[in-house]
Amino acid sequence: MGRTKFSSPTLHLTLTEEAREHAIQSNSGGCLIADAIRQQYPEYTSVSVDMATIRVTDRKAGRRYIYLTPPAAQHVLLSFDQGWPQPLHELVIKRAVNITPIRRERTGRDSPEGVERRRSARIADLEAKEASEGLTPHERMALTRMRNVPPVLSRPGSYGPVEEHNGVVYGGDRPPQGPAHPNLLRSRNRHFGAKLADPGDAFRQAVEQAVNERLQTMEQEGKAS
Repeated sequence: MGRTKFSSPTLHLTLTEEAREHAIQSNSGGCLIADAIRQQYPEYTSVSVDMATIRVTDRKAGRRYIYLTPPAAQHVLLSFDQGWPQPLHELVIKRAVNITPIRRERTGRDSPEGVERRRSARIADLEAKEASEGLTPHERMALTRMRNVPPVLSRPGSYGPVEEHNGVVYGGDRPPQGPAHPNLLRSRNRHFGAKLADPGDAFRQAVEQAVNERLQTMEQEGKAS
């Protein structure tokens, strides 16, 4: 039985010590959970992980899944960012709260015709260079990849109407990621022990708000008297 549009894959992740070491040594900023998803579920792309959400794209199914980051995964992320010992070795990510179809422009640069025109032009340029002066290893790999590109999959031209079923939202625009915050660490530029989550930041904000409210109350009481 095929998966319904309101259902989402369940990700069973194993966080190995080797993966942790790889993330620690990553100069580009590794994310232990994002790396695990890419390695153990290579069919999913555009992986994004932070303390609030985990987002993956299934291009074959034509859907973008957005999960709420479970507490266990938040614990793993915080421990990794702080340089603490790894607390867990198994994670389960399940039940996406938002599912949106992958859409494709009908006309213009990013339409199937526009993409094909750019690919054909690039292949022609590389083939001409190959005949005259030769290609670098990188250009040769690019030419091979573009010659063997799979056919463009059919995609809708819009995200479609918003539907809701048992707490799962399907269609509509994808919910944006909020601004960065010391207590909501991003997956990009994450490096083992290099980030410091600042719980005191939330406390200082609460104190400042309370002081301002108290000053306003005192001012109003003074005016009343």
